[in-house]
Amino acid sequence: MKKAAFLILLAVAALLAGCEIVLTAPGILPGTPVTVGSDEGATETVDPGAAGRFELVVGDKPVRIDVYQEDATPDGDLMIRVLDKDNQPYAHTNNRNYFMDTEVEITGAAAQGVVVNAPYSINLPANFGKAYVMVNNMSSAAQTVTVKAFERNVVEREGFEISNPSNGATSVGYGGAILFLQQRDTYVYNGADGYTLTFTVPGDDYLHLQLQIEGTNTLLTPGQQAQLLNGDRLTVSARDGAYAGFCASVDPGCSDGIDTGEYSLTISH
Repeated sequence: MKKAAFLILLAVAALLAGCEIVLTAPGILPGTPVTVGSDEGATETVDPGAAGRFELVVGDKPVRIDVYQEDATPDGDLMIRVLDKDNQPYAHTNNRNYFMDTEVEITGAAAQGVVVNAPYSINLPANFGKAYVMVNNMSSAAQTVTVKAFERNVVEREGFEISNPSNGATSVGYGGAILFLQQRDTYVYNGADGYTLTFTVPGDDYLHLQLQIEGTNTLLTPGQQAQLLNGDRLTVSARDGAYAGFCASVDPGCSDGIDTGEYSLTISH
């Protein structure tokens, strides 16, 4: 009898593993389930001073989480917090397309072109796993909110090789976007010594992007230049937060973000 019960438990465990079900850890409150990719999302009405709780699972593709208000109001009436599988804080925002880690207060981080009826958004990297989304109502009226989540095809740079111009060109361009907290894009220069690197971002630099050249320990901010040596390793990162949209140059055909954390590297002579 004991052996049969044990075999049943093993079968159940195998079934759960095959279905990629992620269970709520003991002692952690569950949330309203959000199906990634569903246009309907999940909806709750949240009283003033209270919080709605939602949950979802981020698999092998990055996910953008969107929180909509039924009666949209200016930024700040909602505070969105994301917790990891252990219920530990990961990110927060009270701004529709900019978010920070939970150790940093958001102050004056409004991005251009914010539309009041757009969602509050946060990006989560691939393989984040179980995520809990807390929607705190900071206003004086009840708020009906809907949480949606969508997978995105995002290219992150890790050890991406770059070179100097060829075939008579005077310059060559590379680039990417910083879309996640603690993201670092890395490049390895395999061209000739003495070429000039220019580091730029489109529009305003809300993320305070920076580029580190290992070896010479050179640190560039947008608009600055440096001379390159063969073998130089370049790291692009943000000093503050991340943008919430995924931009078209990173995800072709995507229309949910413009100039969101984008940067450009130009090598010229």
